[in-house]
Amino acid sequence: MKSKVNVYILTGFLGSGKSTLLARLLANEKAQGNKVGVIMNELGEISIDSSIVPGDAPLKELLGGCICCSIQGELSLQLSQMLGEYELDSIYIEATGAAHPMEIIHACSHPTFSYKVHIQAVISMVDAKQWSERATLKPKVTKLIEDQVKYADVLIINKIDKVDPSGWQGIEKDVATLNPKAYILPTQYASVDPNFLQGVSHKGKTVDGYTPAHVQHSLHLRTFSRELEGPVDRLRFESWMKNLPGTIYRGKGFLQLTESPGLFSYQFAYGESMFVPFQSERPIQPVIVIIGEDLEHERMEKELRELQQLRSVDQYRY
Repeated sequence: MKSKVNVYILTGFLGSGKSTLLARLLANEKAQGNKVGVIMNELGEISIDSSIVPGDAPLKELLGGCICCSIQGELSLQLSQMLGEYELDSIYIEATGAAHPMEIIHACSHPTFSYKVHIQAVISMVDAKQWSERATLKPKVTKLIEDQVKYADVLIINKIDKVDPSGWQGIEKDVATLNPKAYILPTQYASVDPNFLQGVSHKGKTVDGYTPAHVQHSLHLRTFSRELEGPVDRLRFESWMKNLPGTIYRGKGFLQLTESPGLFSYQFAYGESMFVPFQSERPIQPVIVIIGEDLEHERMEKELRELQQLRSVDQYRY
């Protein structure tokens, strides 16, 4: 009888570094010759994070919703289909940062295929700075971040370079108090030894007081997704992102810049932008996705069009 497929669930709030970690884990699996499938859930209507998945790895995407509400049933369906279509050693599920781990666990425990899978580990990414300042967030967001810690088998405290040493050590004590049985790894840029998973197993623990949080009705999160028709000036684009109205939790996408050739991966979290030259085995369309509260879509659309038109205006100044 074929052994069960190991399922790894990646969770953690928006911008904590899940995709960076997933890329490292997939590279390690490939180096070991393992057959791996990936299921990715994103809030926006346009996929961004799937670009890090190798072209030969089976991939299924759940867009435009959160596993914790509108598409939990679809996750079960996609997982069932992946199990039926491919012979795999492992499946990695990267949930949107607004998803509750328990909902993902429930979706992976559907009776029609539960005998085929083994939940090996729930891995939660913790943004060190965001955790230390979580009291400034809305209560339901704070509760979700804390639940993502409580349900994890592995806690990766990421971006420790953004806080002082005594700060991240205090964070380590905080999360250990909330989840004393979790394996804790402090790091930056999600730079951990992927082999840590060999000694980890899912505890199947429960947490009192669990309440599903709907992305729009409870957390009030909205998305702004647009394909881009032209390059943008890097400094102007950064300034635009930092000065957007509302609360911006996450920005990501692929951009062409006026000052440099090629395509760039763009990441925005906690007020900071990062541009990295990017090449992918999958075709990529320049695009931006922004997740936050109180987004002014019409204003953002207008300003984004103006940013793309500035290049032609600048060319005629000389």
